[in-house]
Amino acid sequence: MATLADTLWYERRLLEYLLFKLVSANLVLIADDRRFVGPAIAEVDAVMAEIRRAEDQRSEVVSAVASEWSVPPKSVGLEFLVENAPESLRPTFEDHRLVFMDLVGEIEILTRENRRLATVALDGIQGTLGFAGGDIYDAAGRATRTPDQPIRVNRIL
Repeated sequence: MATLADTLWYERRLLEYLLFKLVSANLVLIADDRRFVGPAIAEVDAVMAEIRRAEDQRSEVVSAVASEWSVPPKSVGLEFLVENAPESLRPTFEDHRLVFMDLVGEIEILTRENRRLATVALDGIQGTLGFAGGDIYDAAGRATRTPDQPIRVNRIL
């Protein structure tokens, strides 16, 4: 059980770090400083990769706990742990449950906002290319001529 509690602490710190990196990316997108968008996204991706590794580790630890308690691994969630863990660990698991719910909510909101900002920035780039009479690229990476008017203006009108 102590190993599971430690694993959850590690995941919690990773989610807090992910939130920090998403806030950083959000600030870069708001500042519209395109030279830092790539590095900001790379940092978010690196944290996500570490979270996936931590999830795999947690899965192994949960399987061991489930085996010890003779229950299916899928049943060993935070709610189950709050109700069934030794009394001394219940407050820890309850705290994790509440913090994880808050973190996931904040991460979802920031992710949506960052996607929105990135889309607005991409529309701006495409609009600029349209004004310049340059080429834009389709989903397959083929260069296509831009219309006489920028795409952004066409969408608004």
